[in-house]
Amino acid sequence: MSEILLICFFILITGACIGSFLNVVALRAISKESIIFPSSKCPHCNSKIKWYDNIPVLSYFLTFKGKCRNCGEKVSIQYPIVEAVTAVLFLCVYIAFGTGFKSLLLLILLCISIVIIITDIKKEEIYDIHSWILIITAIIYSLYVNGIENYSIPAFGLIAGVLVMEITAKAAYYLIKKDDKKEKDNETEEQTENKEEPVQAEAETDNNDFQENKENEEIDINEYVNKNKRAFGEADTYLAAASGALLGWKYLLAAVAFAIILQAVCILPQFLSGLYKQKEYRLITSLSAFILIALIYWILSNIFTLNLFLIFAIIITLIFFAIDTITGLKRITLNNGFSAIPFGPALLFSTFLILFWGPYIVGFIKKYIFMVMS
Repeated sequence: MSEILLICFFILITGACIGSFLNVVALRAISKESIIFPSSKCPHCNSKIKWYDNIPVLSYFLTFKGKCRNCGEKVSIQYPIVEAVTAVLFLCVYIAFGTGFKSLLLLILLCISIVIIITDIKKEEIYDIHSWILIITAIIYSLYVNGIENYSIPAFGLIAGVLVMEITAKAAYYLIKKDDKKEKDNETEEQTENKEEPVQAEAETDNNDFQENKENEEIDINEYVNKNKRAFGEADTYLAAASGALLGWKYLLAAVAFAIILQAVCILPQFLSGLYKQKEYRLITSLSAFILIALIYWILSNIFTLNLFLIFAIIITLIFFAIDTITGLKRITLNNGFSAIPFGPALLFSTFLILFWGPYIVGFIKKYIFMVMS
């Protein structure tokens, strides 16, 4: 018993140390620095961090207490959270699967997913190198678990992931894109107005070009959407490809559906709050009514056998509120533009849930959501 506890303790420490390294990998990918040099430093004043302030989890709470010793600025709580989560995940993988090649592949998948989640949340950006590591590891894991003879599982899953996300990206763009004719008319009007205005401060603008370009390194989401004619970036397609290679195309669809639900639940309160501030009361009413009626229908259908006329009336009502909601969303998007909402964390989280508990989750969805008996 004591040996098992020692092993678990060692795995926790190892996981926490690797979690500390994952923080470095993610944050230096954003800052485009080497993950090796320079050594750990304060993100505010760049002073080097002492070794006793670099102990995973413990140092944050016990030694420097969440503040830099040099400048006194607060250090993000992200560091101990990632370290602790990684440690727990390492221990869970060991308890569930023991040691072996499968556990190693799972840990690689989990680690690279943590890095992707960090960069997606902090910068709304996923780097190609991380995506390709995830895809390759997912393919190797699927071939190892399912057998090389079942290569069609990761192959078809990867293709399905690409198709699902690319079709969705294009369809969503054309659903809410701006009217090209109106956009061109507005552009010509702006150009004529600008010609009439005198040109001022050209020298000052030229001197500040480099600084402005440096400050505006972040991709403008609306410029990206209009240029590439898609509602979201290719990075989500890479993640869906990895998810498909890992799960196969059938479970991929469940993972994407679950990710959409999870994303909606997480952003719904903030989204409704934003609509309230914009005084979009009709859109709030339509969206709330759609969710409420759908929830009532789901509850009643699992308790009673509903009359066909009642079902038809509920469906017609849902369609009405759905159309009204989509129309309102399109109007807001045309007026305010697109906003970047990271989908990667939700997709990766749902992917691992389906990987470990796929049959139970899919069975629950079939029985209680779609009322299909298996």
